[in-house]
Amino acid sequence: MTKSHRPGTAARALAAATAFGMLLASGAAAAGDAYLRVGAGIERTRDAHLADTDCAQVSPPALFGCVEGSDGRPIGAYGDFGDGVVGELGLGHRFSPRWRGEVLLARHAGLAFSGEANFTGVAGAQPVDGGARSLAVFAAGFVDFRDEGARWRPYLGAGIGAARNRLDAVTYGFPGLAPGALTRTQGGSDTGFAWMAAAGVTVPLGARVVLDLGVRHTDLGEARTDAGPATIVRASGELALDVGATRADLRTTGVVAGVRWTF
Repeated sequence: MTKSHRPGTAARALAAATAFGMLLASGAAAAGDAYLRVGAGIERTRDAHLADTDCAQVSPPALFGCVEGSDGRPIGAYGDFGDGVVGELGLGHRFSPRWRGEVLLARHAGLAFSGEANFTGVAGAQPVDGGARSLAVFAAGFVDFRDEGARWRPYLGAGIGAARNRLDAVTYGFPGLAPGALTRTQGGSDTGFAWMAAAGVTVPLGARVVLDLGVRHTDLGEARTDAGPATIVRASGELALDVGATRADLRTTGVVAGVRWTF
């Protein structure tokens, strides 16, 4: 079962992106200065803390609780979502020689949470892992510097939108307890507000084709697991126990290259 959180914020952001897309389409019809952009890139995620959505929850009980972990930090799992790839499709319109707008669809794949938990009273390592992915849509604006036709043109951009994030089942390993000892929570989904900021350069390849090279930071909101049964495997056997939901911020920074066709 999947769940959506903060529907009001996500719905407003998605509505803004849709309205922005309609504005671009109407402007493009009038001015004939629309463009299509296809891009791809590699990205690295920022540090993330997987924690309870409500550490004081008792029904079902929180997975971690409101206590200090074995290393002195708030209890949870600390790591990141690793390195991934992003594929993009953008539809835009140039409003002036310097300003352009774009509706951007971005698919973030190949992500996986990897880190260490800090449960108390557990000897040895506590590895944690779980796959993740995201689909986001943004209404973005860009400003291009230098005159059109220049050999290269720096640009800055920013956008707001919504992201749908999926976190697969998360496995907590406890090899110090026994070989194969683990706890596995179920996965979950979250839809919420997202934003991005970008900087780069544009290089003309032809009369209507340009290459965009840039660095982009994206805040995709939260990746979550749903409340529900967790599988607990120990030397004495296996059992299922309901636990509360968990969450972690999902943020990426990467390099993206895109080809833009004006029509």
